[in-house]
Amino acid sequence: MADEEQLKQKYLQLQLMQQQMEEVNQHLTMLAEQNAELEVSLEALQELEHTKVNNEFLAPIANGIFVKGELKDTQKLVVNVGSNVTVEKTVSEVVELLREQQIGLTANLQNAEAVIQQLNDQAMMLYQELQQQSKE
Repeated sequence: MADEEQLKQKYLQLQLMQQQMEEVNQHLTMLAEQNAELEVSLEALQELEHTKVNNEFLAPIANGIFVKGELKDTQKLVVNVGSNVTVEKTVSEVVELLREQQIGLTANLQNAEAVIQQLNDQAMMLYQELQQQSKE
């Protein structure tokens, strides 16, 4: 009877680990999406540096809705720093800011991948124990 209870506990522990892995995988997916968005932003800033002033462009207002605009300055950007506060920064300052965010995201991605690997290793050991005990 004690062996059966031990098997149930290990099985529940395995299920909990699988749930944790799913949650970390979701977090990993979110981090990867944020990293991809940063890459798109960095590419847009590189394009901006090569764009002439007084060029006409389309600015998104909502999904699929744009307004025509004219580019007046390619050297200064307005950046939201939180709490609806904006500051003016140069393109290189914004690029540096995005690169710093990318470094932090990369570290978070690596940490999440390490956690997934640890959980996977623990789950495999627990699964092997379950198999061994169920054979006995």
